[in-house]
Amino acid sequence: MAGVAGGLLGVAAILFALPADLFGRVPPVTGTLTAAPHQVAVVDGETLVIHETVIRLQGIVAPARGQTCHDANGAGTDCGAASAAALARLVRGHEVACRLNGRDREGFARGLCEAAGTELNRALVAAGWARARGDTADFADAEAQARNARLGLWRSGAF
Repeated sequence: MAGVAGGLLGVAAILFALPADLFGRVPPVTGTLTAAPHQVAVVDGETLVIHETVIRLQGIVAPARGQTCHDANGAGTDCGAASAAALARLVRGHEVACRLNGRDREGFARGLCEAAGTELNRALVAAGWARARGDTADFADAEAQARNARLGLWRSGAF
């Protein structure tokens, strides 16, 4: 009896560990979400919280908070915090609107977001504070330009 119960618990644990959308438990996310400045929080260089909805900026990858990047002299800096600060500067004091386009692998909403007429996803890559995600070519040109100009995290060539 104990073996059967243990087996059932093991199967349940595996099912809960699978992606949230595997069995259709999480409905697709579409539409537009808009928020006033006081309703927007920056989590990291690629994640916002708007009205309690976590939104990952689609098509980009930013370093995680605490990730160290080294400059040409070998000095380390928290490049994740620098990336988050760049996103915070873009949204500070502005209404933010995100066009939602499904969910990422973790089940968070993905979106193309804008503040004060600036597309946040592209602006972060163009300023060198994020990379274009490898599975999309949407921002590859902006990344190449930032890399060549040694902007943001590319200034030391360490990102």
